[in-house]
Amino acid sequence: MRDEKKASIGMKLVRMIPLVLVVVLATIVVVRSGPAAITAYIQSYRDNVALTLTVIMALFLFKSVSFGLPYTVLYLAVGHLFPLPVAMLVNVVGIAVNMQIPYFVGRYGHFSFIERAIHKAPFVQRYSEREEKNPLVFSFFVKFIGIVPHEITNLLLGTLKIPYFRYLAGGILGLLPGMIATTVAGCYMTDPRSLQFILAVIAFFAVLFFSYYLSRRMKKS
Repeated sequence: MRDEKKASIGMKLVRMIPLVLVVVLATIVVVRSGPAAITAYIQSYRDNVALTLTVIMALFLFKSVSFGLPYTVLYLAVGHLFPLPVAMLVNVVGIAVNMQIPYFVGRYGHFSFIERAIHKAPFVQRYSEREEKNPLVFSFFVKFIGIVPHEITNLLLGTLKIPYFRYLAGGILGLLPGMIATTVAGCYMTDPRSLQFILAVIAFFAVLFFSYYLSRRMKKS
């Protein structure tokens, strides 16, 4: 029995090796290149709108399997490249693209040790213990607070079997305030003294402060 259990754990670890390798290699690429180089890479295609959008969506997807590429960099670049309404739409679609891979890995990967680790988290325990659960609101707060890297929270929400469309809607809504502020800043970044840029920066830090405040309250409750 013990040998079978060890063999089962070994197989699960082997199944995780490709995923871990992808994350590690992708993170190395981001760290070595640097966010500034990635922004310059996006801007190099600005004359070809279709190719620019393809590159941006590829980077949002790439971000979902790597660490070190902040949403902020992509939001700013998109805000700088496109008119504001278009930039907002592009970033919303980018967020949706980014939320796909980790969610499905978590939901269908069947990594029991990840599930056990996640269920030890206090906020997950509180959610699981509630009789009336609201997965959309839970997804919203997990993404809005954003203390844990978004790639991990996407995996977490998938592992918790949050219904897909509620996960997607709640996640996008949770990231929306920070995205709007950062995209506006990107749109007016060539004129940092403008009222629009200053208000966008203030709004960005206000979102950070409020998300931190909420995280502290949730830990105390």
